[in-house]
Amino acid sequence: MCAVFSIVFSCTYDLMDDKSKGADLIIKTGTVCGWCTVNDTLTIAQNSVRYVNYANCSTNKPSVEKIGQINTTELDALLAKLDFAELKKLNLNGSNVSFDGCDDWIYFSNGNENHYIRFTKNDPKLQLIQAFVDQLNAIKTKYAVAR
Repeated sequence: MCAVFSIVFSCTYDLMDDKSKGADLIIKTGTVCGWCTVNDTLTIAQNSVRYVNYANCSTNKPSVEKIGQINTTELDALLAKLDFAELKKLNLNGSNVSFDGCDDWIYFSNGNENHYIRFTKNDPKLQLIQAFVDQLNAIKTKYAVAR
């Protein structure tokens, strides 16, 4: 088990070293639901955070917009939970919205590496990156409810 952890840590470290964590890092996540009951996005770019929520299917002007900073410790903790190699293996493109359900999605980009997935909450295929998904959702929730 320790050997596996070391490999995961080293893959994560190589992708997320201090130099590459700068201007090229973009993490986006959101939820979109049928009938536009939820349509929100959290964007982390470098150390800035932007949360938007669009009401009534309008993407012209968000009904909620919050801008802030993510501290280095919180960002490092989030990135430590991501095994990009495992994320890249996931080929998920959920379509619950077409059935009036909800889809969550994540877009990750760092330099030349990027990947997008769209999924149902608690999809078992997320197991190997679930800690990252949970932490990202916790950050999104913090901004969604903050005043």
